[in-house]
Amino acid sequence: FLQPDAERPYALVAVVAFDLARVNLHYVLGTMEPSLADVPRGNGLIPAEHLQAGKLLAAFNGGFMASHGAYGAMSEGVAALPAKDGYATVAIRQDGGVRIGVWGQDILAGEDWAAWRQNARLVVEDGEINPRVYNGSITTWGGNINGNIVTWRSGLGISPDNTVLYFFAGPSMSMPTLAAAMTAVGVADGLLLDINESWVHFTAVAAGPDDSLLAEPLFPEGMETWIDRYLRQSDRDFFYVTAREPLS
Repeated sequence: FLQPDAERPYALVAVVAFDLARVNLHYVLGTMEPSLADVPRGNGLIPAEHLQAGKLLAAFNGGFMASHGAYGAMSEGVAALPAKDGYATVAIRQDGGVRIGVWGQDILAGEDWAAWRQNARLVVEDGEINPRVYNGSITTWGGNINGNIVTWRSGLGISPDNTVLYFFAGPSMSMPTLAAAMTAVGVADGLLLDINESWVHFTAVAAGPDDSLLAEPLFPEGMETWIDRYLRQSDRDFFYVTAREPLS
């Protein structure tokens, strides 16, 4: 956990690091989001072969609803929304490699992508905070129903050598706070994911009785609603993480 905002020390940011040599990142399209009318939708399910104790390690939220930017999203050949040049993208290769960058610049169509998800602009690019982070724009970065840009936020970042993936989440977070947390751990490129208390969600997955799965929220207070939402069919898109070699 970090407290990167000196003026708002109560703004706590959780950081989860994943060694991409030991885990794989996956992306699932929800049954309803992100999608517009008359376009493909996902099944909102983690495949059965991954929904196993020792294999499934964690799951966390995707990005904005389609109505809030219509940012591109694709998984396993199904494109719910087309990618848009210039926007922040996390992309997963068929071999499990992960990249974060700008579509049309760092990440190109036609490469060997298993999945990709766009959301807003890069928060951090080449280790530097994007100046747009300080503009306070709800149009760019979203806000809560009261029009407040300080809210629950989440994001993804990657190390300079593309070997460590970082998930960030926390309440009472401004965009500069999220950006500061990313640079504090050495993120090279980072993007914003979903926002607001109902949608920012991360659970570690542990073995329960009789080979069942237990979802353990990153924030016991604030993520206590629908704790196991990604262990069943989800209407919102999400990411999940599996061990390359099952844990015993």
